[in-house]
Amino acid sequence: MQLTNYSFMDSRQSYMSAHSLQKSAMRRLSTGTKLEYSGSDTGALSQSMKGRLEMIGDRSFMTSLQNTRSFLKAQQAGLTKALQIYNRMEELTIRATDPTLRHGNRRDYDAEFSVLREELEEIMQSEFNGRRLFNDTVICGGAKDIPLGELDLAGGKPPGVSHAVRAQTVDVNSPAGTISFRINSGGVGDTYRVWMGNTCVFSAGNPFTGPDHTRNYDDPGGFGYPGNGWETSGSAMNGDDDLFEISFAPGQPTTYKVTPGASNDDGSGNSAHNTYDPATGLYANIFTNDLPQLFTNTDLTLQIETSSIGIIYATGNSANGDADNSGTGGITFVPTNFELEVPIDIHGNTMGLDPKGFGTLGGESPVTGSIHGLDTIAKAADTLDHLRGNKYANDATISYYGEEKCIVSERLASVGAEVLRIDSEIRELQDQIVQGERAFGRITDADMAREATRLARNSLKMDLAEQIMSKSAHLKDVLIPLTTQHYRGGVLNSTI
Repeated sequence: MQLTNYSFMDSRQSYMSAHSLQKSAMRRLSTGTKLEYSGSDTGALSQSMKGRLEMIGDRSFMTSLQNTRSFLKAQQAGLTKALQIYNRMEELTIRATDPTLRHGNRRDYDAEFSVLREELEEIMQSEFNGRRLFNDTVICGGAKDIPLGELDLAGGKPPGVSHAVRAQTVDVNSPAGTISFRINSGGVGDTYRVWMGNTCVFSAGNPFTGPDHTRNYDDPGGFGYPGNGWETSGSAMNGDDDLFEISFAPGQPTTYKVTPGASNDDGSGNSAHNTYDPATGLYANIFTNDLPQLFTNTDLTLQIETSSIGIIYATGNSANGDADNSGTGGITFVPTNFELEVPIDIHGNTMGLDPKGFGTLGGESPVTGSIHGLDTIAKAADTLDHLRGNKYANDATISYYGEEKCIVSERLASVGAEVLRIDSEIRELQDQIVQGERAFGRITDADMAREATRLARNSLKMDLAEQIMSKSAHLKDVLIPLTTQHYRGGVLNSTI
């Protein structure tokens, strides 16, 4: 017969259970979290990880927005400084319009005006974290054309050279716009390309195989002419030219339009010398690439590559005196006022920052064609109109929007609105972070009062279980004599 101390075993089980719960409560009290290990609450663990990632993302976007706000504040400071310079320029121009002014004084005013103009140029070129603050192609009332020079491999190709490349690069201060140029290749065919940074957005002919698309080459080693160029009638020395117009922008498809000259037209407005697909509206030997959504490089390169002769015309030039009356425009790039896209949250929402620019009065007057200055009364009066605006002039060729009005009414107003929007988004992210931390705490943080109560309760259970185990351990010693010394228990006490 086997005697089993069930009281001891039951007390021991209660002790072990209470000890386990006590250790759990102690860990939660010491760490402050109720997620002791991954298996303690998989649902809460999943939600806590998701909440933590969202808070990390919100903090990252908040930092980005704070940097954007600093960028806008730097723009605001630059525009305010430019406005102060305009005010001083206005004072000087008013004095310079005085017909009784001495020549020496006028010369001093003009010298100070030149210094102020240089200060405007410095502000225009200023940067914030490597990014230009201002876009000098954005002017009051629109964007200005950026002319490029002629690329001539009809008269500019050295004798004896069979393969040549010519290129010119200019910072257009915008990653988006439309470039237009006229070309003439002849029947052999040449390749014409447009690059933004290191991306070839347009190639009339096969892709460039050389190492540097911004360089000029004469019979280069290491790469040859890839062929499949654009053809026109006759040769580059005669015949009509074709007009290319290419438009591109980050995150948008690159498009092109070809207007063939009279001798190159197939009768329906398409080139007769290059394969055209009416179904797609594209040419077989023209290749395009789209700029990525976040593309920011603003260096535009125009390139011509040939194994014969070819030309990209300047204004007024043509091989046959514009025999088809299609016009003799030059190379122009009209930038698009492309907004700088700023992500504002982890959900993919964005806001756009308008490009901002101002006039530096450093070039020729769009009205008189003369360089802005104060050395004559006429120049001073024209410069004053440029600063103040002459809204009563009905003729667009003699009217000015007004640089001072532009900065106050448009540029500073735009910056102010964008700063307010950024501040609103930052406050919203701050609120989201606080709410996220609260939710994260509710999921992961231990209830200290509850755990302290649980610790005390299980400590008490352990003490009681210890006492019971201590008393029940001797219960077997009491029961054995009762069974062995009983009058019927002799058999249990027998010996051999």
